[in-house]
Amino acid sequence: MRSLKFILSALIINSISLISLFAQNAPDQIFTNGKIITVDDYFSIQEAVAIKGQRILAVGNNNEIESLAATNTQRTNLNGKTVIPGLIDNHNHVVRATEYWPNEARLDGITSRAEALQILRVKGDSLGPDEWIMSLGGWSEAQFIDDQRDFTLAELDAVAPDRPLFIQALYHHAYGNTAWFNAMGIPLTIPNEMQLTQNGLASYSVRDAEGKITGRLDGGFPMIELALQSFPAVSADEQIEAIKSSFSHLNSIGLTTVYDPAGVGIRRESYSRLRELAEEEGLTVRIYHTLGGSMPRTPQDAQDLIQEIRESKPFQGNDLVDLIAVGEIYYAPFHWDNTRQPTNPTAEDINWAKKILMAAAEGGWSVQTHATQPETIDHLLNLVAEINELQPVRQLRWSITHADNININQLDRVRHLGMNIQLRSNMVMGGREPIFEAFGGNAYNMPPLRMVQESGVSYGLGTDGTKAAQINPFVTLWWAITGKSLSGEVIQHQVLTREEALIATTRANSLLMFQEQNIGAIKPGLLADMLVLDRDYLTVPVDEIKEIRPVATIVSGKLVYGNL
Repeated sequence: MRSLKFILSALIINSISLISLFAQNAPDQIFTNGKIITVDDYFSIQEAVAIKGQRILAVGNNNEIESLAATNTQRTNLNGKTVIPGLIDNHNHVVRATEYWPNEARLDGITSRAEALQILRVKGDSLGPDEWIMSLGGWSEAQFIDDQRDFTLAELDAVAPDRPLFIQALYHHAYGNTAWFNAMGIPLTIPNEMQLTQNGLASYSVRDAEGKITGRLDGGFPMIELALQSFPAVSADEQIEAIKSSFSHLNSIGLTTVYDPAGVGIRRESYSRLRELAEEEGLTVRIYHTLGGSMPRTPQDAQDLIQEIRESKPFQGNDLVDLIAVGEIYYAPFHWDNTRQPTNPTAEDINWAKKILMAAAEGGWSVQTHATQPETIDHLLNLVAEINELQPVRQLRWSITHADNININQLDRVRHLGMNIQLRSNMVMGGREPIFEAFGGNAYNMPPLRMVQESGVSYGLGTDGTKAAQINPFVTLWWAITGKSLSGEVIQHQVLTREEALIATTRANSLLMFQEQNIGAIKPGLLADMLVLDRDYLTVPVDEIKEIRPVATIVSGKLVYGNL
């Protein structure tokens, strides 16, 4: 009898232990009755997903996932909604934009001039006294279907009669209202004979035949840089709040990860604030970024950068914030070209670029190189080939950023060197006339999406936001699939399928950032970054793709936007 009691007690204890063990290993939450587009290696479609902690525990059919759940597992019925991995922008200068984000009226993807004015008006109504209204890039008049005229001083004064307003169209030109010109000390009317004597920002102001300010400022990048110097100062606390609000916006359009390439005007302390915020409260967008924030142009600049590369280490962060590369600009005379003109570096320029790249290779750094034209890309590949003989770079995943006009022979060299391509969707905003004038029919192949896809080279899609381009990833997907600009004009003949474009904005981009074991797909072991969509990406009419929005955005298993 005592033996029987002992056996029964042991069985009860073991059962309790097994139940306890099951409960410990059961998912914290499950999502069922959905269309889960996993973007795994097979692009499989599943019904349900289980999450344990921050990571995906299992993916499968409803019965399989239900069988894993314990009594305390949180259950969400997706009611047929489509789920995709969190979207990744491989080239977005968002950290630079966080300083003034609370003042920004973003016009990404807006196709109506009238709607743009209304967005500016609503933004002004939401701000405190004397706060500026800004729209710092990401839009162009060419994207408006109803009216592509310049904004007038009278229109902008009507939008914001009592506060400065400054809106920047890409890096090309900008507009201000009367309050802004007054704040800058720029006279609204001057005699025509005095116009040539104007200095600073005033010299970029466009005036009519009577010498009156029209509201427009020309001058491109130099004008923008000068204007930024007069912007209101932003405190550390203000920027931390701006980071939160900007990341919330990114979550609302489906972004969960950004590869931030620093850029001119970035303040290094912005990345320190990101790290502080990540440690104290967490972040809702993962930021992997480069070492930079300036535009090295001189031998002294090159020496300073080489020293910084040697004194710094990549990959010391975590899955929320990490410094992983050098670039996208590391020696401007060597590689910083534009969509119409290549660089023409001297032997000295090439020598300094080689020293920088060698220091990066020796230090185990990945490198981004801004290069768009074939001549510039050849200079780069020649140099990388030389360095590769001395210090192999394949494992460092160096990349060519933009590569708008890359050719098939260069793609072969890229593949041989183990490099990657970061393509961008900035042309979706339209205004491509100068490119067609420069390249004729070949402009329809810039960038050559289909050729890159079929080359087998590792590549991904990004935007080049927030100033030089719009930042909505669904607009990028729509452009890559349809070849259209926002105005409806076909500007791209080389396009991708829906599956290819989604891979290029998720799994492929994770590889560029050394994060393929963390993000980019919905499969066991990866971090639970997912979007629950308001419509089915794979089946909606193609022109609706740019209108897709998440009803819920999940990062590391936590709901960070929307509701379910």
